[in-house]
Amino acid sequence: MSVPTLSVQIRVLEDLLGVELFRRAAAGVSLTVAGEVLLREARAFLQRVERLETATREAARGDGGCLRIGSPQHFSYSFMRQTLDVYHERFPRVELSLMELDLEHEHVAAVENGVVQVGFVHEPMLQLMRDVDHLLVFDTQMCAILAAAHPLAGLREVPVERLAEYPLLALGHYESHVPNMLKFFDRKKVRPKSIRRMKGFSAFAALLLSGGGVSILPNIRVFETFGPPLVMRPLKNPGVSARLRIHAVWKRSEASPQVLNFVQVLREGGVLSR
Repeated sequence: MSVPTLSVQIRVLEDLLGVELFRRAAAGVSLTVAGEVLLREARAFLQRVERLETATREAARGDGGCLRIGSPQHFSYSFMRQTLDVYHERFPRVELSLMELDLEHEHVAAVENGVVQVGFVHEPMLQLMRDVDHLLVFDTQMCAILAAAHPLAGLREVPVERLAEYPLLALGHYESHVPNMLKFFDRKKVRPKSIRRMKGFSAFAALLLSGGGVSILPNIRVFETFGPPLVMRPLKNPGVSARLRIHAVWKRSEASPQVLNFVQVLREGGVLSR
């Protein structure tokens, strides 16, 4: 740019701002206070523009931006930590946001409404969803769970008929827990001695530990935190499918690079089967 052209543009800028940016003298020109402020702010603005361009390009590649994931509650203990560790190692500039959601109902709505980009659902819930892709990530058997000192704990496999001799404990905040357990009893044409719906997980675990009842739950790692006092035993000849499968789900039409990269990490980890 020629000096006359630059001088004209400076004059136009001064007229636009209504301030003098340079002191002009025979010995040369120097910045006024207003000119110094403009120069400092302009440099900072150009740096922000550069960062904006970099962040935008990184987000488009999946190397930056953000990813909103629904946490699969107690199943998180089984596979989420390893998955998140690998993803963060590969994509450290992606901001991860985890939302604790009810696995039975909230994940479906959160994915469909865009609240989260990746959610987790029980396999039967896939029939209720549209425009989603999914990946099986967790496959486990349903087991009897009881105190280590319980009379049935010594069995390698627990007959459902024997479980019916004791109070059946259910997690009250899972609407499907009781129906899912009763299908095993219905198949054997027996009824549990009684059914108690517990309001919280801590109360549920405490009553199990005290020998106040038994339950049927998927074999997940969270129960290992209680150590030997709680044991899980396979059901003997349950008569119906005793498997529980969890799928990662994401909207097909909104599969960003961040989502696809996360799914790839899940896929590389394979299906966790217990």
